[in-house]
Amino acid sequence: MRIKKWMIIALALAVPMLMAACSRNNEEAGKAEEETGTSYSQEAVKAVSEAAKAGRAVFMGAFETGGSRIKEEAEKVRKEAFRAQVKEMEAGTVLSEEDLEGIDTENLFTSEEIPDRVFERMEGVSFGQGCVTPRDQLRYLRVLHKDFNGDTCIGEIVCNRDIAEDLIYIFRELYKADYPIEKIRLVDDYDGDDELSMEDNNTSCFNFRPVAGTGHLSKHAYGRAIDINPLYNPYITSSGYTPVNAGDYVDRSAENPYKIDEEDLCYRLFRERGFIWGGSWNSVKDYQHFQKSE
Repeated sequence: MRIKKWMIIALALAVPMLMAACSRNNEEAGKAEEETGTSYSQEAVKAVSEAAKAGRAVFMGAFETGGSRIKEEAEKVRKEAFRAQVKEMEAGTVLSEEDLEGIDTENLFTSEEIPDRVFERMEGVSFGQGCVTPRDQLRYLRVLHKDFNGDTCIGEIVCNRDIAEDLIYIFRELYKADYPIEKIRLVDDYDGDDELSMEDNNTSCFNFRPVAGTGHLSKHAYGRAIDINPLYNPYITSSGYTPVNAGDYVDRSAENPYKIDEEDLCYRLFRERGFIWGGSWNSVKDYQHFQKSE
């Protein structure tokens, strides 16, 4: 039942009236005895008093119930408004514990067709001329992740629609486990420059581009590959590595708090969903890279 404003006003007026009536019972009974000469028994006075108290209790209970429902409605409105606000926040925005109090964070992991405002950022950048993956084949994801400070941040991903459900599941599980991912932004924030994105340790997925140093298209061009914490998990070939600032992380036997290996939760979740890991390749090692074919 929806609580109406007039109901609250009526309850607010009725409760003090009943309380006053309850306190006047004995006084009025005494006056009646004097004026009429009739003697009222203590039982009768008590009965009147108890009836008034009972009525007050009923109204108080209704008032408290109404207040509780109003609070529930207000909290529901607050949560809906917060979810709408989160949808408009930029990637990288930090959400405080107070912001998330009482919020079902699973509802903040979403997938949708590419909105116009997002495609405007992509067109001519990650979605370059001659892009072989149609816009309607791509999906825009909003996720939460823990950054290297342990703060909850908003992330955004563009991927192929065929792996959207997989990524929602994986990033939700990583978030639940407090798995650290420094940044999750569209590569368009780096003018589509994959090297700059990796140097900044940005996790990203779709980008219409070739494999570095080759002429054939990367799985990223189809939105079927994603690179996780790329600075700490470089792409290594016989002639070098990328990103250029990843020299301290080329030796995979060295200590590295953000290293992806076969014991890592990230590796296990992606493999569980049928992805191939670039770290298991023979000719090159792409430790940041996970891909899933059609």
